[in-house]
Amino acid sequence: MNILIVGANGGIGREVIQKLKESKKYNPIAGVRNQEQVEQFEKEGVPARVVDIRKTVTQIAQQLDHVDAIVFTAGGGSSMLVDFDGKVKTAKAAEQVGIKRFVLISAGGIHHFHDDSRLEWMNDYEEYSAAMYYSDMWVEHSTLDYTIIRPGHLTSETGTGYVRVGEYLPHENISRKDVAEVVITVLDNDQTVGQAFDVINGNSPIRETINQLKAGTNQII
Repeated sequence: MNILIVGANGGIGREVIQKLKESKKYNPIAGVRNQEQVEQFEKEGVPARVVDIRKTVTQIAQQLDHVDAIVFTAGGGSSMLVDFDGKVKTAKAAEQVGIKRFVLISAGGIHHFHDDSRLEWMNDYEEYSAAMYYSDMWVEHSTLDYTIIRPGHLTSETGTGYVRVGEYLPHENISRKDVAEVVITVLDNDQTVGQAFDVINGNSPIRETINQLKAGTNQII
């Protein structure tokens, strides 16, 4: 199964690539913004291609040959053209070429951006939060077999292999390595289609925790 990682040169993207390389089930394809990054991944033995999400939907779709699923990790407040427009265009391109499986890395609690209970960090990053919120909503109303993973505060620490998953969690730490392991587990589990959930450090093994998600409800059993 060929998995395209959009934003492969970022922190989470590189961790996902490594996890996929270790898998016997998945073949990673690095989706990056320029030819220099393509050449770097190819030196590391990872197939790569330029997937410039600032281009048109049709141009993005032309880069999706032989892709079975997409993991979208690009973003991080760099630009509305990435965090909002790029995410939606990539999802539309996937629909256009018939790719159904779409795993999206979002941000913890972002679905409460318009609520009185929204998290404090969103007050400091309102434009980024709005971009994440509306693009997530677009994906949720698409025809894609989506899973939206909303990690808390990202760290570069070694993964623990243990997480907490829920509908609304405090914005606590989680390592990029653990987020990458959640991605792999999600790809392995069709019950996560139609799910959107927060994830932070916790006390339950990742695979056990993800497998407890009830299909299509966004809730823990």
